[in-house]
Amino acid sequence: MTGSVSHFLRLSGCNMWDGRPETRADSQCPFCDTDFFSHTMLDAGQIRDSLVALGRVDWVTISGGEPAMQVDQKLVDCIQSEGFKVAIETNGTRPLNAQVDYVTMSPKLSEPEIVVRRCDSLKVLWPHPNPAITPEAFVSIDAETRYLQPIETGNSGRDRDNILSTIAKLYTLRGWRISLQTHKMIGVE
Repeated sequence: MTGSVSHFLRLSGCNMWDGRPETRADSQCPFCDTDFFSHTMLDAGQIRDSLVALGRVDWVTISGGEPAMQVDQKLVDCIQSEGFKVAIETNGTRPLNAQVDYVTMSPKLSEPEIVVRRCDSLKVLWPHPNPAITPEAFVSIDAETRYLQPIETGNSGRDRDNILSTIAKLYTLRGWRISLQTHKMIGVE
């Protein structure tokens, strides 16, 4: 999936944070960049029609918030009926209620709290504020590819430090790759 042209369907609502600035520091995701309050409610057909209007690409990536709280087979079937492949990015704490073409899991809780045990891509954010979230902690997850992604903070100095820390960590791991948020780097959001 990395580098593939994709339409993004970004959902609001998550089980890791309620989106309010005053609760950010105490959340499981103090680095979250999802806007939970600027959204439009759409049904499956409206979502499909909006994606078709954007033009033809192979993939639709559903992210959040936490998509596993909202995505069902009806939505996936509706999107796939137009020839799109569907990818989902989940934190892995809830079962997936739909058969999609590609699953990326980015855990925000410790390994024993993860219910998704198989994914196409495992993406661990680094350096994670929760010391239980390390690449080594997730070796039991069945994943085709494993990525370490530097956390973006919005502070250029800290972001650079996170990139350097990620690179240094990768030298200690076997079979892991770096993941960068290319869409942010090239201004496509």
